[in-house]
Amino acid sequence: MQNTKQAFTLIESLVSVVVMAIGFAGVYTLVSTSNAVMNDAIERQKLSFQASEIVESLHADQPNILEYNGKDLSQCSNIKVNKGKEDQLTRLKVWCQKLQGELGDKRNQDKRFIRVVKTKVGDKNVYVVSIELSGKSDKKTVFMKRVFNAN
Repeated sequence: MQNTKQAFTLIESLVSVVVMAIGFAGVYTLVSTSNAVMNDAIERQKLSFQASEIVESLHADQPNILEYNGKDLSQCSNIKVNKGKEDQLTRLKVWCQKLQGELGDKRNQDKRFIRVVKTKVGDKNVYVVSIELSGKSDKKTVFMKRVFNAN
């Protein structure tokens, strides 16, 4: 009597399991790469938001804009301003604390600087404001530059 039942052999079953495992590994790699790219974009967006907030505040505080020049927002306790500029010191410390809260403590290669330069363009005096913020890796660096009319 012959066996007419069709069935999977052990080798066929193992091959199908291997094919499925390769497929799942590909999907897992795709999802983890997508997650890493999304997290990088979120970090850059946070840095961009912080830089925009700083630029908007500097624009609103143009009479004291040069007080912000050369400030390093990496060490909140080391920020100093001239006498009588407590409002500017408060703003700088708030920005510094926000950056530390979102990015953690500064690493050696991180940059968290504000630069303000008064210069002449044509016959007008202008302030050139540069904000450079870097995050948890070198890929997450935001550099923003704005020009304001100086009165």
